Amino acid sequence: MARTKRSSSLKAENGKAIWLLVSADIVVIVLVLTGFVFTQASLTKLAQSALVRGILLAAAGPLIAVFLNDLLPSNAKASIVFWRFKDALPGHRAFSEHVEADPRIDMVALKKKIGEFPQSPRDQNTRWYQLFQKYQSNVIVSDAHKRFLLFRDSSSLTLLILVIAGIAAVLSGVPLGLQAILAGGLAIQFLWLALSARNTGIRLVQNVLALESSDDEGKKK
Repeated sequence: MARTKRSSSLKAENGKAIWLLVSADIVVIVLVLTGFVFTQASLTKLAQSALVRGILLAAAGPLIAVFLNDLLPSNAKASIVFWRFKDALPGHRAFSEHVEADPRIDMVALKKKIGEFPQSPRDQNTRWYQLFQKYQSNVIVSDAHKRFLLFRDSSSLTLLILVIAGIAAVLSGVPLGLQAILAGGLAIQFLWLALSARNTGIRLVQNVLALESSDDEGKKK
């Protein structure tokens, strides 16, 4: 699952959603660190100044999102999402694990087309990526790829924000109760996004294999 021009384009398309996520996190973190009391009256007052805050976030949000998103290499992001230090991408287990878990994949047809399945994680990912290049413009593949990149980058950003916000909260002397709420909220957000990235990443791998196994043109060769 290496980086391509198509993946760069998909990352650009995901930029708005990631920017909104980062901006929302920044708003909540700033409010907590500045001692904002979440009452109906205070929220009403906050809404009245939303224009000013919106202008500031519109200027700073994209820059912060881009900086943080490029701070981590793709391999590190994969490790964060799949909780593996080595061979983290689902493509590394394409033929040893994920191929058998999808009933859409015709195992017999797939083996006839590509031969014996590769064994090592590196060889599995390399062979899968060759197939991905063939089908990356297919709608079910491109959609899964886009969603995987979105959730992968969002979960990595959330983890960075969690660490930065935690340090800022401690240095700012925020009460422990508020620190726990802030950390808990970001932790839940991270877990949700990471699990979504895992599922879409595995689905991406399986979509490619399913298409290859059902490619009638390839079977005739």
